[in-house]
Amino acid sequence: MKKLFLLLGSLLISVSCTKPNIHDPNARIKVDVDGDNYIVPLNYIVRPDTGSYASFETDMGLSYFFWPSGRGLTNEDEDPNALQYDDNIIKFYWTAENSGIVGNDMSTRVDIVKKTNRKNTEQDKFRLKAYIDNNDDSIISYTGNVYPNSPTIIRCLMATNDEQNSVCQMEYLHPIYNNNILLEFSGKNLADWQSINTMAINYMEKWHKD
Repeated sequence: MKKLFLLLGSLLISVSCTKPNIHDPNARIKVDVDGDNYIVPLNYIVRPDTGSYASFETDMGLSYFFWPSGRGLTNEDEDPNALQYDDNIIKFYWTAENSGIVGNDMSTRVDIVKKTNRKNTEQDKFRLKAYIDNNDDSIISYTGNVYPNSPTIIRCLMATNDEQNSVCQMEYLHPIYNNNILLEFSGKNLADWQSINTMAINYMEKWHKD
């Protein structure tokens, strides 16, 4: 199955050398995203018993949570870092505050989607406008506004048979923090895109430390 990739800025995230007790479900990790400090519960990064936090490194802040419960991972859950797929898990990326966005601004990128894909009003849903990829009918780009004056693109690769999973990636520039936000979730949860975003931003705000 094809994978969706969006071009995002490259920002290093590092984990504190102090190793928490990986068997403690309440363990927390200090994370630095390009100068932004966060204290993130271990089970929102990876299952507590894997210990893979020691080599946790990505282009930006990365966490996982279940929808709609919002809980982190447990030792009974599949490990997302082991390339397992669970369509109830939300993957949440974020960059540093005031990091902006690399490349075209979101308004320009939305315009590009509108100009290079064909509009399909029959697929409009959930306060989103649908555009079908000219070369692949299984790829749908939705445009809308997650906040006023903050356009977003949700790009979905829809399943074409029972063996595939529908996957959507939502990206926008946060109007207050001026940082890039990306959420990846199952297409079955598309109706909840605004609520999923609210939950993710609440976590980011809760974990941020001055």
